[in-house]
Amino acid sequence: MSAHDQSVTALHRGKFAAFSEKDSAPVKHLTELAQSGVTHLHLLPVFDIVSVNEDPDRVADIHEPFSKLCKVNPSVKSTEFAAHCTGTDTIAEVFETLLAEDAPTNPQVQKLNSLVSGTDSFNWGYDPFHYTVPEGSYSTDPDGMTRIKEFREMVMSIKRDIGMNVVMDVVYNHTNAVGPDSAHSVLDKVVPWYYQRLNPQSGGVETSTCCSNTAPENAMMARLIRDSLVVWAKDYKIDSFRFDLMGHHPKAQILDALAAVKAVDPDTYFYGEGWNFGEVANNARFEQAIQANMAGTGIGTFSDRLRDAVRGGGPFDGGDWLRANQGFGNGAYVMPNDLEGVTKEAALHSADLVRLGMAGNLKDFVLTDYTGAKKRGSEVDYSGQPAGYAQDPTEVQNYVSKHDNQTLWDNNQYKIPYATPVDIRVRMQAVSLATAMLGQGVPFTHQGVELLRSKSMQRDSYDSGDWYNRVDYSLQDNNWDKGLPRQDKDGGNYALIQKVIDTDGSNAKPGNAQMAEMVSYYKELASLRAHYPLLTLGKGEEVIKRVSFLNTGRDQVPGLIVMAIDNGTASGSDIDPTLDGLLVAINATNRDIPFDTGVSGLVVSLSKRQI
Repeated sequence: MSAHDQSVTALHRGKFAAFSEKDSAPVKHLTELAQSGVTHLHLLPVFDIVSVNEDPDRVADIHEPFSKLCKVNPSVKSTEFAAHCTGTDTIAEVFETLLAEDAPTNPQVQKLNSLVSGTDSFNWGYDPFHYTVPEGSYSTDPDGMTRIKEFREMVMSIKRDIGMNVVMDVVYNHTNAVGPDSAHSVLDKVVPWYYQRLNPQSGGVETSTCCSNTAPENAMMARLIRDSLVVWAKDYKIDSFRFDLMGHHPKAQILDALAAVKAVDPDTYFYGEGWNFGEVANNARFEQAIQANMAGTGIGTFSDRLRDAVRGGGPFDGGDWLRANQGFGNGAYVMPNDLEGVTKEAALHSADLVRLGMAGNLKDFVLTDYTGAKKRGSEVDYSGQPAGYAQDPTEVQNYVSKHDNQTLWDNNQYKIPYATPVDIRVRMQAVSLATAMLGQGVPFTHQGVELLRSKSMQRDSYDSGDWYNRVDYSLQDNNWDKGLPRQDKDGGNYALIQKVIDTDGSNAKPGNAQMAEMVSYYKELASLRAHYPLLTLGKGEEVIKRVSFLNTGRDQVPGLIVMAIDNGTASGSDIDPTLDGLLVAINATNRDIPFDTGVSGLVVSLSKRQI
């Protein structure tokens, strides 16, 4: 948020203390979002992590001299970048120099970045050291009590001054290291191997999460998690917790922890990644905290259903299919690109998934699908799984981008027809966001999505540093085309990425005016959600009674979603006495559409790509 923002005091850049600087550009921006209706700020892991050195003399960030990088990472001296070790340029200035010659045959920016990333201050932080201690590299003084004080001041500033609740990302599903002899294996120094999940055949530690899996099914690991969460809620006043790879936890353990935290704060909210994979898949070792099992718990899980339908395809697509597989938000069927990969049938099915997502992915919501058949949410197909799985819409996080995978802007550039003007691309970003922000689920939006944020097509930026992950709150640069992304994650897509950059040209590079317009769109969406209680019904039974969709079935207008929400007495008590009902219409096409709602002769006229 603040690492390279010149409006933040130099000492506080990249630190907890930056959230207390009321006059800085990032804090002003967040305050304006809160005033528009954004309620929570989700912080990626801020507990003590292994990946970033807390000694500033052993870290080299991109605003620092390149010579310092050569000192903290001596391997640079044996590379083609060694000549810069004796110069006066900063690391960022060397990146700029390399950018002019960057190409698929010579991806120098990402190559240098691989040397920077191991010794800079940037990391998402999904590598726990101590679960119940604030991270020292985010403190102005990592030794002693300062990190605790500054963390608490940060939380107080976010709540009191910015006006949002605080969500903490927690990673209890794995540790950074294992074994009693490892410097970073804290739990094995208590009871060796007890806190880790072991393979029953080999006895080795399972690693399906990426790292050394823990065993929350063991009583004292469950107790550790519960006690840790209570400390964060009680002593640090955290309002909500997001669980990394929650599906690797037992459902019973998550519910037990929630009960303990609710004893401290009855309004607390849990949500997490309910993905089903690894050695625990399909409830092999216990009933998991996955999407399919969480109905009725009040605990949220991220929904890949609306995400994939809006973005097009899945998060690991590659090659021509990455471009061909357009989604509802970037032109599927109604504005095909050169590869024309989406049939009308596929596009209409995606629209059904968007509708169901906007109804909260309820398993019992009845929808008329693209074939004209009436189906419950649990009967609508999503890659061989039930698309509807929740009991209440609060059990679903609807999103079209988050820190994982390409930003919404970058994903769209892959798929949008090359000649599309930049202003239309901005409206496509807004249309995509509207599906999450004006639906009944809990909207989850990625930092900078309102700024048209790019990561230069980076798919996985967990350790890709500030060159690729930078966010500009002055609205001057969205970080597009800063060099080809890391080769180990995106090398197979280099040819397509370069073609998109070359062919899109200035159409994919927004300026200040476009970024400001998108901020305005985002604030309007947040304000609409905050203003109309019919958009946040909360209970599945209310959604089922009140929400319906027009323009469905075989004869629908492709690219148009019309959601009606009834406030009349036929549905029960009034929720919003100022309205008889609410109509949300989203036109994702490139043409104007007049639409007869059938409600007292009401005709809606939607301009192209309008909400």
